[in-house]
Amino acid sequence: MRLSTTSAAARFFLLAVPLLLGALTLPARAQEYPTHAIRIIVPYAPGGQGDITARLVAEGLRTRLPQTVVVENRPGANGTIGTAQVAQAAPDGHTLLLVVASHVLTKALMPNVTFDPVKSFVPITMTARTPVVMVVSPTLPVKTLAEFVAYARSKPGELVYASAGSGSNVHVFAQWFNQLAKLNMIHVPYKGSAAAHSDLIAGRAHMVFDTLPSVQGHVAQGNLKLVAVGGTTRLPQYPDVPTIAESGYPEFEAASWGVVLAPAGTPKPIVDKLNREIVAVLRSPEVKERFASFGSEVVANSPAEMLTILQAEERRASALVRELGIEIGQ
Repeated sequence: MRLSTTSAAARFFLLAVPLLLGALTLPARAQEYPTHAIRIIVPYAPGGQGDITARLVAEGLRTRLPQTVVVENRPGANGTIGTAQVAQAAPDGHTLLLVVASHVLTKALMPNVTFDPVKSFVPITMTARTPVVMVVSPTLPVKTLAEFVAYARSKPGELVYASAGSGSNVHVFAQWFNQLAKLNMIHVPYKGSAAAHSDLIAGRAHMVFDTLPSVQGHVAQGNLKLVAVGGTTRLPQYPDVPTIAESGYPEFEAASWGVVLAPAGTPKPIVDKLNREIVAVLRSPEVKERFASFGSEVVANSPAEMLTILQAEERRASALVRELGIEIGQ
């Protein structure tokens, strides 16, 4: 009996040792990480909010980590091409993803996509929240939201609202507002928000929801008219511009945000190290000042807090897509 007990203990020891050694190597791997260049994949065209944010993060990380950090734009298919590549990448912390709020719409709009926007990734941190605003073409004889609504109602089926792409978050915001305001407008999707601006300025398109950084230069130059703020509070840069909620549509709320993700299965010590380093970059005075200059507020939260937000945002976005009946291609 003693021999049997000893034999069982030996077998247990032989099985347990590799597991214990594996657990002990995780902190060591985190200490060695990164061992080669880190790629931050941005699944959108250059020049947008996601691209700007990724480059700020990469620039800061280069001074804090011993390896090169590069940003790669992989646009296409409403952000799913680059996102799918990261979902399939090795979970070793060397391939990261930076997405904006439209990421949580993916499953509702494309049920057959090869990844899950929440389960296929582990969040590192939210970068910043960015105001979404409504701007209209300078060719329209309107100055306020109320005037725009009245004008659009007088021309049913004649005005065009632009978006950064079919199924983008700004498409959803515009369709939601059109439903609330009982407007009949034509949707024209563009390949990124910047591509729509020239048509808005020329009067070929008439309204768009976009992030403040994307349109602020045009507004300052008088090329676009800022008529409403999508968030729940007015912007300090434009205190006279009302929110859509206070203008008669109290349920409306539109904002954007960025988040850094890693492939699911990335070891926790590496996730924690990435969080510490990226949070330090985001909280640096120069980066906070840069975000503030275009109306964004740095968040820099924990992976656990970001996971809760992602889950809640996906539920909210999916319900809104179903309610509005939005499909890719509309």
